[in-house]
Amino acid sequence: MPGPAALTPPAAPGLPAPDATSAELLRLVHGAPPPVLEAVARHPNAPVTLLGELAVTFPEAVLANPALPLLRLAQAGQIRAWSGLAVSRLAAVDTAPEWVQELAMRHPDRQARWAVAGRVRLSPERLAQLAGWGEWQLRAAVAQHPDLSAELVERFSTDGEYGVRLALSARTDLPPHILRRLRVDPHPLIRRRLQLQGFGMTGTGP
Repeated sequence: MPGPAALTPPAAPGLPAPDATSAELLRLVHGAPPPVLEAVARHPNAPVTLLGELAVTFPEAVLANPALPLLRLAQAGQIRAWSGLAVSRLAAVDTAPEWVQELAMRHPDRQARWAVAGRVRLSPERLAQLAGWGEWQLRAAVAQHPDLSAELVERFSTDGEYGVRLALSARTDLPPHILRRLRVDPHPLIRRRLQLQGFGMTGTGP
């Protein structure tokens, strides 16, 4: 009867063995080609600091790492120390879980928050959180999100920063009362945009 070692499938040439240690994985990545690096990113014994480095290039592989949920609990501090670029790449993955989005929202590097704002699908709670952020450029990006609620459309139409209102005015699904408000907006660029879209004071819009 074969022993435990015989039951372990051999690794493909150059790829890490299923039972490779963290030290072996660290040695393996030096000068390794992309297929090897991606395999290390998926390996359950990969050190958390190494995963943070590999997330920049292989975010999907890091998110698919079976040890990541445990590392999130056991080594949360080290995950929070991942670079803004690494966290932004993870947050931009369409299947990234909510905790990754929250990690990005709390990260000191603004590019992590921008990655969340650029996602195609966001929960109403996440959109509301982004809408309340102090960076007007971030609010302007959120103002163009396809899943924006009527409440947030209303809020953005009176935002104190004209760039947010300008971004909102580019939408094609604005309700009539919002269009009427933006037609007489104090900023000429917003009024001009609506004129170009056919929603000016003398246009054919609602």
